[in-house]
Amino acid sequence: MYRLVYVLILAALLPLNCTKSGSSGVPAKRVFTSLADFGGARIASESGSVFPQFIDRVIPNVEHVPYVSLSDVVGDLLAGRIDAVSLDMPIALYLAARNSSLAAFPFVVAEDDYGFAVAKGSPLQIAGNEALRSLRESGLIGELEKQWFASDEGVKVLPKLTHRPDFDGSGGNIRYGWQNTLIPMAYATPEGVPIGFDLDIAHRIAYEMNMTLTVTTMPFDRLFPALLAGEIDMAGGSISITLERLETADFIGPYFEGGTALVVRRNRMGVPAVRN
Repeated sequence: MYRLVYVLILAALLPLNCTKSGSSGVPAKRVFTSLADFGGARIASESGSVFPQFIDRVIPNVEHVPYVSLSDVVGDLLAGRIDAVSLDMPIALYLAARNSSLAAFPFVVAEDDYGFAVAKGSPLQIAGNEALRSLRESGLIGELEKQWFASDEGVKVLPKLTHRPDFDGSGGNIRYGWQNTLIPMAYATPEGVPIGFDLDIAHRIAYEMNMTLTVTTMPFDRLFPALLAGEIDMAGGSISITLERLETADFIGPYFEGGTALVVRRNRMGVPAVRN
């Protein structure tokens, strides 16, 4: 259900017309109407992410460009130095909705599920999944999606959880590592306060386990090394659950069904062929 909703949103973001040049005056190169059109393109992916693996499965001869800062790579995209940026679906939608020069391609590269990584054999996995199941069955996860993916920034605040009168944090503390540049999933306010859909769920899971949560910000490619080294207890921030990662870590989740989307300059977006 969630994937259908987001495909419809992506389609709604398509431009009505495809022009030969954008507002910057940079001439458009080839126009993208299908995933196959990205063959041979320069596509930027976050350093340490699995996006290049997903892309190589469906698009040939891609030149992968790693990046650390999303703001920097968006500048490269607008300047025409790269052809596309691969992002988690919610982040792609958010970016395209707030930049009229960009568009999210309506067909995802790969569907995937996001979860919180914990060490192999960690007791957090069983207890965390039980807490997550309760949140999902209550309908709360769906309500949180509406809140965090909405255009109204005023509703995007972390809750003050008080519904458990027996809560005292005696279950311990979860050292939670994440990257805070993934709006609306995991980011920070202008004042530097951690916030986002991902963090909201992590806080609720910890609360249901009578535990506190301490947030540590780090680059995405440091999350798994820190987890394996015992520097953190749980890692999050739109982490895809993959077979490769399951070899070295367990997961709480999935808490969200998403996918890998491509963001391109709007003037390079063609009308995609209709799928039967």
